[in-house]
Amino acid sequence: MADLLENARDLRQKLLRLEVLLEIDKGGRSRAWFTSKGAVDRAAAIKRLTETGLVEPAAAPAHFKLTVEGHEFVRDLRAKVGAGRALDWTRADEIDFSRL
Repeated sequence: MADLLENARDLRQKLLRLEVLLEIDKGGRSRAWFTSKGAVDRAAAIKRLTETGLVEPAAAPAHFKLTVEGHEFVRDLRAKVGAGRALDWTRADEIDFSRL
């Protein structure tokens, strides 16, 4: 049971980091987005994404931007799960979520 709980927590953290990565990809997030409700979780997510080389600090208004590796990760993710088409999660096991 403890392993299942730990796996669920790990999945939740990776999904949050993915959400933050996609928000940064949209660009132009206000400083309030980084400091508002959920800011502690977002800050931890940004720290991890920075450590893995997917995002880097940027000038305002963006505050963070995707690195080349980050763009490649998002492009690969979109290619495998739909990119504007119906979601195809059957290829999700091909995505390197360890980067998140």
